[in-house]
Amino acid sequence: MDRVDRRIPMDRMIYTADGPSDVPVFSVVKSNGGKTYAVFNPESEAEFAQNDALLHAGRIHAYGPADYRKKSTTSKWLRMHVCSICDGIVAECEESLSENVSRAPRHLHDED
Repeated sequence: MDRVDRRIPMDRMIYTADGPSDVPVFSVVKSNGGKTYAVFNPESEAEFAQNDALLHAGRIHAYGPADYRKKSTTSKWLRMHVCSICDGIVAECEESLSENVSRAPRHLHDED
């Protein structure tokens, strides 16, 4: 499906998940320009290692503890990428507007 035909383009998505069953979605979202973030239980060495393997295999962009408090690494990463996506949406809208709106009429003597 073309980007313009999607309700929400994949490059405007962030997929956050915690398990190996999510690997196919990580791959689809990441390969289409979206962001992928794996979370783990900070008390589990196995989950940490699994996420590190996903990162090194190129399946995810980053990973962190399943801690969404304001000052956590996970929360900061998510906020940073949400802001980046929002900035991209604004830039895309401004570009589209400037391409589709002609210059406003003005008095001819203003050019003299």
